[in-house]
Amino acid sequence: MNRRTFLKETASLSTLASVSAVLPMSLLAQESTRSENDRLHVAVNQYTANNIFQRENKNFWDELATLKSCGVDGFEATLGTANDAENAGKRLKDAGLEMRSVYVGGNLHDQAHADSAIKRIVEAAEKAKEFGTKFVVFNPDAKKGKTDEELILQAKKADELGAKLRAMGIVLSFHYHTTELELGAREFHHLLCNTDPANFTLCLEQHWSYRGCGNSQVALFDHLKLYASRVTTAHLRQSIDNVWSEWYGDGDIDSKRLAAALKNLPKLPHIVLEQAAEGGTPKTMSAVEIFEKSMAYIRQIFS
Repeated sequence: MNRRTFLKETASLSTLASVSAVLPMSLLAQESTRSENDRLHVAVNQYTANNIFQRENKNFWDELATLKSCGVDGFEATLGTANDAENAGKRLKDAGLEMRSVYVGGNLHDQAHADSAIKRIVEAAEKAKEFGTKFVVFNPDAKKGKTDEELILQAKKADELGAKLRAMGIVLSFHYHTTELELGAREFHHLLCNTDPANFTLCLEQHWSYRGCGNSQVALFDHLKLYASRVTTAHLRQSIDNVWSEWYGDGDIDSKRLAAALKNLPKLPHIVLEQAAEGGTPKTMSAVEIFEKSMAYIRQIFS
């Protein structure tokens, strides 16, 4: 089951040196995921938890305490409505897991759906904020070959959504898959080049940048170079020989180089593990082993 299916079923070119000139002080002042006296906060998203526990025929909602015991600090819940936010927030709070970020989707490229999508997302974000949410990770509904008119409308509506969330003290962070990187990555670049950086930031997708550009590590680091000042969240996923690995460690992508680059940003992005299994992924470890090893490795490379 891919991420988009799971979601449906569950409900300017700046450099690091110029970041302060691009982003407003309110955004730069967002609380870091790490302080000098605190360990790195690492979250796991709902897709990952479902994917990994499903291999053991377990419901991830019943395994929140297990995640906590594996060293996970937070959980990025997938939301469709405000009710989803309340239900997830309560369960996570009971398990001692923070909900600093949530994942949503919506159709912003069709005028018939865009305004209702914005309303739904804002309502969900308002409720999620009550549980400490600071980032809304947004994936636009996929459509291969969106027209220029659809791309223009989508960027306009994404900026509108981001402005509404920013007024609430929440950061909108753009999540993408391979679809947004097709056809010269026109959708990916148009969204980032035609929205206000204060309203529309970037969730750096480690493996989708890699896979969406023909398994290219060059592309991943070019995306980071182009849009470094927009990165507020980062989803971490690794592969070996271009197949998703069982746990997050060394692999096709130089994760140590990526961690070093993210640590050089003015604020360390909110870090979320998005490791998952696909056809060909080995099955040699338990869910507990996967999460424990992944958490230990992430904290090692970000230390």
